[in-house]
Amino acid sequence: MSAAQNHLDVDPENVNWQSFGSYTGFRYHLLNVDVENRVIDLMFQFDANEKCFYHAHHQPSSTLVLQGEQHIWEKDEKGTEIHKVRRAGEFGISNQKEVHIEGGGPDGGVIYQNIRCGADPVYSILNDDLSTRIDVSLEDFAKALDEQNN
Repeated sequence: MSAAQNHLDVDPENVNWQSFGSYTGFRYHLLNVDVENRVIDLMFQFDANEKCFYHAHHQPSSTLVLQGEQHIWEKDEKGTEIHKVRRAGEFGISNQKEVHIEGGGPDGGVIYQNIRCGADPVYSILNDDLSTRIDVSLEDFAKALDEQNN
């Protein structure tokens, strides 16, 4: 990556946000997909009080809330939903498989995420019953970055 590519203005108005299929209320922008070192850097933008879908992270990741809030909904072993909130400037690390929904707070949210992919899948999109709908690989991210930049 050249020095010019290392600069990103995080003003949401200046980012080339990508829609996620037919889902609404959130967008993503891939910053880097390093296939050789198996690292992904990306950002998400959530509209006010909007959520994505249940998904499972299979690989270690870290998250930094750049603007607004990141809301996270997880189910415990009894099926009870637990709601967590990270505010701008808060950092989180996950080293294990996590199943949850993420979303923005009352003013939305912009979140940076780094994923270190030891193996595939990187994450899975889940059905409402938490069964796997689609597995997403590192190569899927690399293809999406190529499409985003062309």
